[in-house]
Amino acid sequence: MSARVLLVAAGVAALAAGACRREGCVGGDDGTCVPPSACQAIVYACPAGGDRLTIAPITKADVATARAPGPKALAAVDDFLLENDRVRAVIDNPGHPQGLAPTGGSIIDLSPLDPDLPDAPMSMASGDQVNGIYQAAGVLPRDAVHYDKWELLDHRVAPAGADASLGAYVAIVFHGHLEGDARVTVVTRYELRPCEPGLRVRTDLYNGARDPNTFSLADGYFWGDRTLLPFIPIEGGGFRVPDLDLLNLGEAWRTWPFMAARSQATPEVAYAVVPCDHAEGAGFNDPTLSAAGVPLAPTLAGDGLSYERFILAAKGPGLAPAVDEALRVRTLVHGDPSAVRVTGRVVTSAGAFDGRDGRAASLLFYEPAPGADPDDPAHTIPRTEAVPGADGRYTASLPPGRVYRVQPYAFGLPAGPPSSIAVGATDLDAGDLTFAAAGHLTATVEETPGERATFAELVLVPVDAPAPGAPVPSLYSDFAGCLPMLGPPHGGSPACNRALTSDGRFDLLVPPGHYYVYATRGPFASLDRREVTLGAGDEVAISLLAQDIPNMVPAGTLSGDFHVHGGASYDSSIPDQDRVVSFLASGVDVIVATDHDVVTTYEETLAALGVGRDRLVVLPGVEETPNILWFEVPGERFPKTMGHFNFWPLARDTTAARNGAPWDELREPGQMFDDMKALFVPGSVGVRQLNHPWADSKLGRDQGFLKMIQMDPRRPLTDDTFASNVLLRSPGGGGKARNIDWDVQEVMTGASRRDWLRYRTLWFSLLNQGYLRAGAANSDSHTLSIERVGYPRNLVYGGHTRATFDRERFDADVRAGHMVGTNGPILDVTIDDADGQLHRAGLEPFKPAAHATLTVAVTAAPWVPVTELRVFVNGVLKTTVDVSKDFAAANHFGLTATSTRKEIALAPPLLPDTGDAWIIVEAGLHQDTPSDTDDDGLPDLPDDQLPTRPPNAVEPGVERFDLEAVAPGVWPTAFTNPFLLDRTGDGWTPPGLP
Repeated sequence: MSARVLLVAAGVAALAAGACRREGCVGGDDGTCVPPSACQAIVYACPAGGDRLTIAPITKADVATARAPGPKALAAVDDFLLENDRVRAVIDNPGHPQGLAPTGGSIIDLSPLDPDLPDAPMSMASGDQVNGIYQAAGVLPRDAVHYDKWELLDHRVAPAGADASLGAYVAIVFHGHLEGDARVTVVTRYELRPCEPGLRVRTDLYNGARDPNTFSLADGYFWGDRTLLPFIPIEGGGFRVPDLDLLNLGEAWRTWPFMAARSQATPEVAYAVVPCDHAEGAGFNDPTLSAAGVPLAPTLAGDGLSYERFILAAKGPGLAPAVDEALRVRTLVHGDPSAVRVTGRVVTSAGAFDGRDGRAASLLFYEPAPGADPDDPAHTIPRTEAVPGADGRYTASLPPGRVYRVQPYAFGLPAGPPSSIAVGATDLDAGDLTFAAAGHLTATVEETPGERATFAELVLVPVDAPAPGAPVPSLYSDFAGCLPMLGPPHGGSPACNRALTSDGRFDLLVPPGHYYVYATRGPFASLDRREVTLGAGDEVAISLLAQDIPNMVPAGTLSGDFHVHGGASYDSSIPDQDRVVSFLASGVDVIVATDHDVVTTYEETLAALGVGRDRLVVLPGVEETPNILWFEVPGERFPKTMGHFNFWPLARDTTAARNGAPWDELREPGQMFDDMKALFVPGSVGVRQLNHPWADSKLGRDQGFLKMIQMDPRRPLTDDTFASNVLLRSPGGGGKARNIDWDVQEVMTGASRRDWLRYRTLWFSLLNQGYLRAGAANSDSHTLSIERVGYPRNLVYGGHTRATFDRERFDADVRAGHMVGTNGPILDVTIDDADGQLHRAGLEPFKPAAHATLTVAVTAAPWVPVTELRVFVNGVLKTTVDVSKDFAAANHFGLTATSTRKEIALAPPLLPDTGDAWIIVEAGLHQDTPSDTDDDGLPDLPDDQLPTRPPNAVEPGVERFDLEAVAPGVWPTAFTNPFLLDRTGDGWTPPGLP
């Protein structure tokens, strides 16, 4: 097999082909051919008045109503709307490329409507969870489908001479070709009929090239890893998937009767795709990326192939709503026996089902495995999943004439042994299914004694470590790691082991157990904890206090997190309401909204919560996130992408594709910088930030720019190396931005100590060579549970307040490095001249006085441990000051900050005898300098792994226990930006690499 079928690249790829035919456009696209209607055996009967159909390009006046609820809805002007009384679909204009697709012509919004409420407001009737569904005809960038022409087919009233057997329909046909070979034509028809819950889709490909080739023909479903959870009903399948290795794609290749997916968050929507012209679909299935097409077959020169499918959307929790429709479609198209409707009720040992918020119950239905173990997951055949309603009732459809096992789940774990049901040919009431009752925890968080907090977070942590080999909560084996799992890890509150409030009150279902319950409002507030034991059916009420600690943050300083994600990002599903409440509960003052490839503001949510700028400032921005592999790197077998970059402030334009964010594919960073100049808010210089510079690649996409070009921090950029040449060139031509011309570099991203040490090393290398970039600390939070907003964050000084916030002055201080990065401790560092003049860190050089002093003040909440100060000169650790005694006696649940103040002479041996220099100060827990075991110039410390749960917070050696409970993985650290010392006053000269 050629390299073309070894790699998923420009779109998604699925190795798929079908039998050769000569109808529609499979014999070539003459510009007027139209693929025939797909899935012609499907027939849905319409109720009276249920036959409405709409098809139209979206105008500026239509955008607000064309967008369904949910942050993923991205309908824009000139996109195309298809709607009946069951479903609303938006197909993007060819000039609006999205995500992995090089042009429009993809399904970008697919939202179910409630047929019983056809005229209801959209907020009541539907929601969208689609990132994008698009076609691929191969697995390399040149094989991406490029659409450049379209036509609407409006057959709501059949024209004279039309085939009356087709009935009423509306359709849009896209004509195009492969990105790298215009001789290979591709035509796709999207069709909607009355009363049907989905789109009929047919794609025709014609190989007009001279040679045979192995093309694929499939749809790519970009789930994004933290959004929809895909499912295939095959042996060993269900929600379980093989590892997806792009270099060995065949190992993940499967065939299936249909593929479905369910959401983790509101809006609760499920999707399914059923092949029509083949008995089974084929492709690979993964929580990040799935491809669904038809079985692989060779394509000769002059041959064509086609793929017909029905893509449907269903409203409701869990998978069952989509599976029910998928089984119905298979009966119509392939003659499968009609599915049987199975109903039942979930009850608890304490009585009726408790429908309060929480992942209280779900049911997985599967055919048993042959042999001695009917529950062997490698050989069972999962069929569907049902989530009971508030009254405990559930409904699911199953193929008839079989015996099934039903596994109940609660809080991510089996809630009892599986039971068996025999499904015959008629509907079945399976009766009651009983499992242990949950505990019920109510909590109140106060921000001052007697005054309930508004926004706060509750975190539950087991008191005792789990027994070795104990089952780990997960979402059907995906996304494991929460203990307990109060809700899907990537969903809304409660998620994983934490929950949010906007009124200081919590009402939670909790699995029975012995827990520490924490109330937190961010690292600059006090922490409170209660120890509770909940048995099945128990009701426990507690009250906690988490109040702001006065005088922690220096006056005129605002905290900001410049890298966060909400549901608009393709790899996030947290609802906007919970995302904004998480900002407020963390105590961050300024948020830069940086969703992937789309501009967001949270304006509507802030208004609904009654929150103004005096409480939280949100700056709209974007994270430009290339996904198409195109950039050639010497010695690498496959092309690369060029890292991730944040830009702000931007204006959100909800009428434009991607809300006004530019398409970022096939662009070097310097070109992105040039593109953005005209897109910053008028009058703004803007901020350009390099994100996670050495992050690992994901699904073949390079997330860290400096890692992609293999920058060696020990080598000067004057060397003639590939990395140096890429960094210093201007891809847009003379006078335009270089690839190195970002303003800010992330030095600390998220909780990984390994990443922080590597990013710091790269930053130090650039500073030594005179490439002065501000250093930032950001959370890169995509969820409520996996990453924490504000851990880390930046403290920007310069006389800022929320009430008088000046965006341009704030951004100017960010670009100038007038800030401290921290995940807990607060650093206030000055260089004090003998005449009383104070200098703070930043990218402006200054001449220090002969007897200047480095003054370091460290403050921390009592639950954030600090043991030492570190002073780096020209990137070398020159002195360490033990301050552990100043913080050792802290009561973790006290209301007073701990602090220390030290003065260090600014003279040799701290400074070199001669020459200019730069200084950076750090404070936090002790950190050794790790070794470079692989000789790439970067430290090789593995990610810190804490004990699962120390027994309590006060035993020796576990000073991080409470911090770890609230912000897992955080290694307390704060760092300044550089002080640039122009020691002779003749202009600052970088010291060069050591």
